[in-house]
Amino acid sequence: MSQVHIQFRHQAFSRDAGMRTNDDAARTNVDSTRTGVLTDEYESSSDQVPLLVEDVSGRVYRAADLPLGTEIVIPEAAERHADLVDRAKRSGFQIR
Repeated sequence: MSQVHIQFRHQAFSRDAGMRTNDDAARTNVDSTRTGVLTDEYESSSDQVPLLVEDVSGRVYRAADLPLGTEIVIPEAAERHADLVDRAKRSGFQIR
C-alpha cells in the first residue's frame, strides 16, 4: 500500500461570503493546517488516483474537493514514494 503522511494547508474561507462583524466569527478567519495520508489504495479509488485522507475526521478528498490554494507539504523522507507524489501532482494536488 502506497501512502505518505502529509500536512495540508489552505486559507480560511467563509461559506456565507458576508462581512464578519462578530469577534467570535473573526477568530475563525485564520489559515488551517491539517494532517492526513496521501494514498493510492483506498476503497473509493478504483482508478489508482491518489486521495488525501484527513487524520481527524477520516474524510476523503480528491484534488478537486479541496479549497483553491490548498498546499500539501510532504516530508523529505517520502522520497521513496516519488511515483505516488508524481501521480498526485498530475491529478491536481498542489504539492510543495
